[in-house]
Amino acid sequence: MMDQVEDILRFLNEKRIRCTYGAVGQIIGVHPILVNETLLGSRQPEASWVVNSKTRKPTGYTVSQYHPDLPRRRRIIGREQS
Repeated sequence: MMDQVEDILRFLNEKRIRCTYGAVGQIIGVHPILVNETLLGSRQPEASWVVNSKTRKPTGYTVSQYHPDLPRRRRIIGREQS
């Protein structure tokens, strides 16, 4: 599972695109809260591309912990609704 998370973060950083916690959770088969609280690890710029679907920002991060390109990039991958 951690390999999947690392692959997702690598993709998001390469493409400079946001992705919701729900979308990441859906991809790897876990609840979005688990993504934020456990799987992303410490708050770091590389993980700040994973964001809350309503605020479009990473939960619990200070601006200094954002990736420098995050404020300039608005595109977001969301969870598929069923």
